[in-house]
Amino acid sequence: MKQPSVTVLVTVRNSEKTIGKCIDSILKQNYKNYKIYVTDAFSTDNTFKILKKYGKKIQLEQIHGNMSVAYNHMLKKVKSDFVAFTDADAVVDKNWLKLLTEAFEPHAVTVGGTIKNPTGMKKLPDLIGRELEYRFSNLPKYVARLPTMNLCVRTKIAKLERFDENLNVAQETEWGYRLNKYGKTIFTPKAIVWHYHRATWRSYFKQQYTYGLNVPKVYLSKRNRHRISGDEVSNRTMISEMFLMMLSLFFLVLGSKWIIFAGLSSFLFFILFLMFTYETHNLSKTVTDFIYYMMIFSVRTFAWGFGIVMGLLEMMLQ
Repeated sequence: MKQPSVTVLVTVRNSEKTIGKCIDSILKQNYKNYKIYVTDAFSTDNTFKILKKYGKKIQLEQIHGNMSVAYNHMLKKVKSDFVAFTDADAVVDKNWLKLLTEAFEPHAVTVGGTIKNPTGMKKLPDLIGRELEYRFSNLPKYVARLPTMNLCVRTKIAKLERFDENLNVAQETEWGYRLNKYGKTIFTPKAIVWHYHRATWRSYFKQQYTYGLNVPKVYLSKRNRHRISGDEVSNRTMISEMFLMMLSLFFLVLGSKWIIFAGLSSFLFFILFLMFTYETHNLSKTVTDFIYYMMIFSVRTFAWGFGIVMGLLEMMLQ
């Protein structure tokens, strides 16, 4: 039986440390009928120079704009049966495309795989990756959406829904929700991608803040309001922690004038501490891990909440 054709899409900007590993892994697939299509958003480092060395092995373009602009541009040109997505800071397993395409069922429009941690990373990115890996290990077969770092979609369906070019992040989340009206999204743990995560606290905070900044644009739209409590990837516990954090800080400010609010703030912070402790206990192997995870969850939760507040203000001022 002939293999269905697949076009692998990668969009990149300033990823000179990982883009070579990414493309090399895609070229090593145990799958014959596929092409690689890469767009570079005019990188200011050596990314484009590295990509040009691959010559005719990849289809390469430079275009201005965010990831949504790049994906919309590429999807217009794709003619294969399926379109697969991965990130420039990811490495795919040699059986990746084979396992993704084999996992499709007649009623499915999207299939995604699991995210694992590369070896040899420093403490912070290693623990960030371990937490994400833990979440993916508990996903059910059918989910609401999956990230584009490990995703395959029927091309005829992908072309029906454009990525929202007003979103700089979370565009994959919003797009994935819209694909649900055409059929199921299947999670297959066998299709593996190893993903490199933020290596510094500053870059991690900035990443999570940017996610939060775009949350109002995604979840306050009429079609996505029912998703505001979370999904299988960003679960309800994470959403609850964010609301607890922001409510605690709000009461803390009021507590400077009214003592009852200071008490409420302390109580909510205690509940949040217990929630973090429970999650951290499940993930930590050492005391150092425990301390790091308490900091990771605190930074992530505050960054999300702060980003959401700023995103709401931005929407009101427009």
